[in-house]
Amino acid sequence: MIHCKGNNGLKHILQLILSIVLLFPGVTFAAFNDIGVGARPLGLGGAFVALADDSNAANYNAAGLGYIDTIHIGATRARRFNGLITYNSVSGIIPFGRIGSIGASLGILAEDSEIYQEQTVRISYGNAIFKQLAIGANLKLFGTSFDEANEFVVENPYFAQTSSSAVSFDLGVIVKPFKSLSLGASVENLLPADMSISDTSVGDTPVASIPLNIRAGLAYRLETIAEMSTQGAVVSNLLKGSLGTFEVASRDAAIYIRTGVEVWLNQSIAVRGGYGLKNGSNSATTLSFGGSAKLPISKTSIQLDYGFQLLSGDFQDNITQRFSVNLLF
Repeated sequence: MIHCKGNNGLKHILQLILSIVLLFPGVTFAAFNDIGVGARPLGLGGAFVALADDSNAANYNAAGLGYIDTIHIGATRARRFNGLITYNSVSGIIPFGRIGSIGASLGILAEDSEIYQEQTVRISYGNAIFKQLAIGANLKLFGTSFDEANEFVVENPYFAQTSSSAVSFDLGVIVKPFKSLSLGASVENLLPADMSISDTSVGDTPVASIPLNIRAGLAYRLETIAEMSTQGAVVSNLLKGSLGTFEVASRDAAIYIRTGVEVWLNQSIAVRGGYGLKNGSNSATTLSFGGSAKLPISKTSIQLDYGFQLLSGDFQDNITQRFSVNLLF
C-alpha cells in the first residue's frame, strides 16, 4: 500500500512511475531519447539541422562546425517534467582554419530519485570543403548507470548488470546553394549501440538498442529580402536579423516535423518561436518560445539563451525549460 502526504507523496509516486519507465525497456525504452541540447534550438522548435551555427552544432549536425570560424564554449541546463529529469551539458568548438573545426561535448541526464543516469561524450569534426558544402562527423560514447545500492535495483531480477556503454557515430552535411539558404541532413547512431542491462531481446535486436535518427531540413535567412525591401530602415534591419527553419526527422518508426523562427530585434536581443509535430504510436505536438541577450565584453561575447517548450499528447501540460550560456571568442 502506498501512503502519500501532499506534494511529497505525489513526488514519490511520479518518481516510481519514472523509474519503471526507465528500468523496463521492454515496456518503453526511454534512454537516450532525442531530447535535443541548447536553449536556442529549443526556441526554434528543435529545427536546427540546417542551421547548426553555435556551440550546439554537433548535437544536430557536425557539418555545421565547418562554417564556425571563432571559438565557441557553451553550457546548458535543462529541466523536464517539472524537474523530475535534468540534463546538463558542456561543449566547445575550436576552428583550425582550412583543416576544419574540432569540437567536444559532455551531456549528463539524471532523474530526481538518482536511480538512473546516462552520459554522452561526443568528439566532433567538421570542415567546409568549399564555400557551398561542409561535411562533419561525431564519434560518440554512451554510458548508463543504475544505483547499485537501491533496493529496487538490487531485488529486481531484470538486471544482469547495473551499467553499460557503447560507441557509435554520426555523419552530417550542409549545402549552401546560394547566400541565404542552407540545406542540412544528418544520420545519427549509424553504428548499433546496445545499452542493455538485461539479457532480454526482441528477436536478434536488444530492447535497449539506440535507434537510428535521421534529420533533414532547411534554414532561410531573410537578409536577401531585406536588401530588396522598400519598407524603411526599421523593417529592413528586422529582416536582416531574421530567419526561418524547417526540419523533418525519423526515429524509431516515428516522424517528427519541426519549424521555427528567429528574429534579432537589434544586435543584443533576439526572440524565437517554434512548433513541432510527432506522428507515430504516441502522437504529440509542441509549442516553443525563447530569447537571447548578447553582451559584448572586450573581444568576447557572452550570449544568454532561454527556451521554453510546452508538450501535448501523452505529456500534456508538461514543460521543458533550458538555460544556456555561450561564450564567443
